[in-house]
Amino acid sequence: MIQVGDPWNFDKLKAGVRERLVRASRGDDQTAKLRLVDTMQRLGVAYHFDNDIAGILTSVYGSKPPRCSWDDDGDVASAALRFRLLRKNGFAVSLTGNFLKPELQSDDAEGLLLYEASYLSFRDEETLDEARKFCANGLKELLPSMEPHLRCSVVHALDLPLHWRSPRLEARWFIDQYARDASNSDQLLLQFVMMDFESVQTVHQQELVRLLRWRKETGLGEKFGFERDRLMECFHCANGIVWEPNHGPCREMLAKLTSLLLNLDDVYDVYGTLDELILFTDTIGRWEEYPMEILPEYM
Repeated sequence: MIQVGDPWNFDKLKAGVRERLVRASRGDDQTAKLRLVDTMQRLGVAYHFDNDIAGILTSVYGSKPPRCSWDDDGDVASAALRFRLLRKNGFAVSLTGNFLKPELQSDDAEGLLLYEASYLSFRDEETLDEARKFCANGLKELLPSMEPHLRCSVVHALDLPLHWRSPRLEARWFIDQYARDASNSDQLLLQFVMMDFESVQTVHQQELVRLLRWRKETGLGEKFGFERDRLMECFHCANGIVWEPNHGPCREMLAKLTSLLLNLDDVYDVYGTLDELILFTDTIGRWEEYPMEILPEYM
């Protein structure tokens, strides 16, 4: 965990980061543009610059054929990065080429980027499925010879690919990983990221306080002494679906709904008798505001 002061206010830092995006968008190095976008998305601050990033991705998409290959992109790493970012952000692209070449195993950076890209494959893209296995085996063989920073990234990816990770938890890990790479990290961007992470975390903590108050006011803990108190897990689940600070009402509603579903699950699995559950299921199926049946008080 790095400690960061506050030499500039948030708006000045944000303006400085936007200036970097604008400068990159005007350049000719498409791989550099994509690397910057990828870094900002993984650091969890891309939502501040949706329009700028959309402009960069649209420009990259329109400048080359939708079939990403090293013939057009220059190397496997660039093709894989372009494919992953464009497909992740909704552009219709594919990844082509003979990626299963022996020399790929000698380039761990290419292997890592292609490995991550392979998890965005569609069901009929068998070449990417083969590339995933090929790269995973190659990366495992190369682990002992990698420099420590890259080895940490590879171990992290092999444990769970980026596409499957919770964005907010991934951002927390990647902030530290990015900060440790002193020779390649942008200190202005890093300070902005740390301030933003703390700000968003404060928003999430306030939402959790409201959820705990809701649970206490509804008396669910007292009424259902047999049920699991998993409100914290429900909130983290909702946070994994939608974490941006401006979507707080959606996040809170998802957490409440998931919590209530867990209560129902416990009623069926732990507490209710067969006769009570048959009656309860029939009542729910009719969805009447005032059911005719006399249900047990806990229902």
